Amino acid sequence: MKYSIFLIILLSFQSFALEQADFIPEKTEKNGYVEPFQMFDDLYYVGDKWVSAYLITTSDGLVLVDSLESPYGRWIPENIEKLGLNPKDLKYMIITHGHSDHVGSAEYIQRKYGSKLIISYEGSLLAKSQSEKSKGKSQFMPPRVDNIAQDKDELIVGNKRFKLYLTPGHTKGTLSIDFSVQDKGIEHRAFIVGGNGTNFNGLDLAEKYVQSVEKIRRISQATPAVEVNLASHPHMAQIFSRKAKGSEEMNPFIDEDGFQEFLDVLEARGAKKLLEEQSK
Repeated sequence: MKYSIFLIILLSFQSFALEQADFIPEKTEKNGYVEPFQMFDDLYYVGDKWVSAYLITTSDGLVLVDSLESPYGRWIPENIEKLGLNPKDLKYMIITHGHSDHVGSAEYIQRKYGSKLIISYEGSLLAKSQSEKSKGKSQFMPPRVDNIAQDKDELIVGNKRFKLYLTPGHTKGTLSIDFSVQDKGIEHRAFIVGGNGTNFNGLDLAEKYVQSVEKIRRISQATPAVEVNLASHPHMAQIFSRKAKGSEEMNPFIDEDGFQEFLDVLEARGAKKLLEEQSK
């Protein structure tokens, strides 16, 4: 009798776990849902109102950068289909850092489509820690790590080359990504700064944040200079306001000066945070 009761409880728990694992939230403004849209010939926005997620097409499949919070990133496969693409073609996911709003839905997508995942070592540790703290509908499992990214690593997928940089500060293992996109067949250099905020504690991270902004500025000014700001949070790159200004004649996401101005903001944030930590 006790065994039967235990079995019923176990099966009920497993059923609940499976239900949670496949729960897809309602696509509402309150939940932060944003219709996916095309930014370049080979780049799409599939993030939500608060956190960026980018989809890049290559001659050998799709690459996704960041996966959103669980369970909201579970919208991503359907949004890929809305764009006329196939989520089964997702070859790689690159995770900029291990905070739950960037990695929370990665295991779900990986489990569904078998995508290989790239993250830094410190990023993988943070993802595991965040997973252990997650609960309720936001609960998630840490994804399987296929490749640990090192500074200046390159990922080549078909006709696309992604250069990965370790840019610690926002977290110990933040990754930033340098690659090219095309607008009407013309190539432009894009950059994703993987961590924008100074919502961390400690002098070491503050110093690293300042150093990483300096590093990104040097990298971004090399010819051809970065023209496309793909921040890890949409408001930091004015993604939605820029989209509203777009036209057939002008792609609003091409703005070399705008990227440097974005770095100015990060530089000021870093300097302020450094002073705060030094005064402690």
